[in-house]
Amino acid sequence: MCFDETGIMTTFEDITHIAAKGESEAIEFKASTGQRTEAARTLSAMLNGRGGRVIFGIQPTGKVTGQEVGSKTLEDITNACQEIKPRLLPEIERISLPDCSKREILAVTAASGANKPYSHKGNYYMRSGAATTKMPDETQISLLLERAHGTQRWETEKSQRDLDSIDDDEVCAFRDDAIAAGRAKFESGASVVEVLLALHLLDDDGRPNRGAVALFGRADALASQYPTLGCRLVTVGGTELGEEFRDDVLVEANAFASLRRAMAFCDEHLHRPVQINGGLQAEVGLEIPRAAVREALANAFGHRDYSVAGLVQVRIFSDRLEVWSPGGLHFGLTPADLYEHHSSHPWNPNMVSCLYRRGIVEQLGSGTLRIARMCTEKGLGHPVFASNSASVTCSIPRRGYWLRPNGTSIITENSESAILAKLANEPMSRGRLAAQVDVSPTEIKETLLRLRTLGLVRIEGHGRGAQWKLSNPTQK
Repeated sequence: MCFDETGIMTTFEDITHIAAKGESEAIEFKASTGQRTEAARTLSAMLNGRGGRVIFGIQPTGKVTGQEVGSKTLEDITNACQEIKPRLLPEIERISLPDCSKREILAVTAASGANKPYSHKGNYYMRSGAATTKMPDETQISLLLERAHGTQRWETEKSQRDLDSIDDDEVCAFRDDAIAAGRAKFESGASVVEVLLALHLLDDDGRPNRGAVALFGRADALASQYPTLGCRLVTVGGTELGEEFRDDVLVEANAFASLRRAMAFCDEHLHRPVQINGGLQAEVGLEIPRAAVREALANAFGHRDYSVAGLVQVRIFSDRLEVWSPGGLHFGLTPADLYEHHSSHPWNPNMVSCLYRRGIVEQLGSGTLRIARMCTEKGLGHPVFASNSASVTCSIPRRGYWLRPNGTSIITENSESAILAKLANEPMSRGRLAAQVDVSPTEIKETLLRLRTLGLVRIEGHGRGAQWKLSNPTQK
């Protein structure tokens, strides 16, 4: 039976399997229940993360020794867990050793907690790899906000504004776009009030809430009370933010107007290569797929934390487009998750729903995957997503450059770009790559070795079965 860290261990074979793998973010070994206080601290950290297990009867080296277990042993573990707040009722499994020594393994499970953050003896902890560490204050605050998120959100709070602060033309344009997209919750003749009501953008007094102002507010009505609405658009004469700004535009407007202005800025400053299609007609498009740019901007305006100071920033460097939004990732998401299918937990669900209904967002919960797919199809390689407690950044490489997993760029020659574009679609052997990009075996070997040294590609397997792949975008 194969052990699954998210499943239940029921056999000794499961224990030996996980002992051989060693400790991880979700697994910690304790030699005996004499370490139950440290174990409870670790369980509190696992509750604050993605869950896990503490296993008694395994040495730190992975040697399975077990221990004698009586009723008081189980009581001691339960009592130690009483120091965790909110209270945890531990799930304890007993697995007998097969040597008839009456020794057992005890596995204590803690699923990801529903009431984070959890404390142990008044202190908050988190897992960092296989270690339990003190939780930073900003992480505690973020978890408390997430706990209250279902009922208390910035977007649903009273705006202290009347309906005359709403841009009626913007609401009507939204109504028509939503109907055209087949995503409307209202009829074609719906009034401004009816549209806002259907979108949960009115408070109990029938006045626009903060979400309504953020999406549809008139610029002259926002004033200084909504300094987080709008965006800053810059072009940088190089690859570093400290270099000269060639264009610097401050936009003070609602989210829809800001998004349109940001798209126009990217249209103006990103190159427009001309290609000849099969009918010998010229086709012009952005060097970065326009739909990928729109998706990155929609993510920034829809998911940002409007309670955090700062504006969405669009930065066009010589090597990349960078979209920066205030506020970190929430609900346990990490940058690595953004490259995979992940659940949708928008920080501003009503606002994100409006972006979807207007047709700006194609499908909820998969925006980052679509950005990555569109960049791959264009031969640009992976975008790079980065996050800390204060912000989230999406970086997309411009033509002629390739981004390392850490976000730094490399100038690529035509042959290198062609090889990377092929590997972005699927792994390939060296021989197959040489045939597809039409280069000599010697040149393909030298180019792959250079790309490997630069950290852009890796090889798996040996001999004729060896396959070249792009480096994992989450590796640093």
